[in-house]
Amino acid sequence: MMFVGFQAVPGAIVPYAYDWSMIGLSFLVSVCGAYVGLRWSQRIRKGDGRLDVDRLLCACVALGGGAVWSMHFIGMVAYQTPTRREFDMLLTIASLLAVLVLVGAGLVIASRPFGGRTDNIVKGGVLTGLGVVAMHYTGMAAVHSNSRYDWDIGIIALSLLIAVVVSVIALWLATTVKTAGKQFAAAMVMGLAVCGMHYTGMAAGTMICTSPSYSPSLFAIEGGSIGYAVFVLTMVTLLIILLIEATRAGIDAAAASTSGSRPR
Repeated sequence: MMFVGFQAVPGAIVPYAYDWSMIGLSFLVSVCGAYVGLRWSQRIRKGDGRLDVDRLLCACVALGGGAVWSMHFIGMVAYQTPTRREFDMLLTIASLLAVLVLVGAGLVIASRPFGGRTDNIVKGGVLTGLGVVAMHYTGMAAVHSNSRYDWDIGIIALSLLIAVVVSVIALWLATTVKTAGKQFAAAMVMGLAVCGMHYTGMAAGTMICTSPSYSPSLFAIEGGSIGYAVFVLTMVTLLIILLIEATRAGIDAAAASTSGSRPR
């Protein structure tokens, strides 16, 4: 066992190790979420500049829920310790809602048909980056165990900087990259960047044991299998979003063809 010899004594530093299979899944789900999100982000504005709410929601779910939140949650499961851990359900849901709302707001600002394009992307990126950081540390606060975190403010600041820079780049890609091949390459970059931010943020906290044992909470979820469940649920959701995209593209093409063939 990797944690042989550890004793849960108050004040002891809790050792940790990463499950590399989970890290791989966290990267894969981030890339897939980024790819689907990039495809939908291209069309969140209609021809007259109004928002297409359906497409905006799908882009938010793919980018915020898939590329960011699911990656974060699976990455948290990948973080293995000898102490019992569980996730507070209410805080976990709050972290998901926070990133969905702020990613959506960032996309709305970045895609505005008025104002300077660069200015819109930077403003949207800063807002989205703050949402990613809020999600990350809310998600970490959702982890309950017989330990607490000692935080390194310098690394927290670095994770915030990474999140904002990554978000600005992501929104620039979302409003610029058009072809499927470039979207996939951009999704790979985004997946690496999101993972980089997450694992930098994880390094900001040192777990300190507070008691020899832990009593489980009422509203909590635990178990390593939850990471696989989140991965499968996210991939199914992304597949459904892709199918919706294909259906809407077919409907739009048929409508355009019908409109173009009408006699004048």
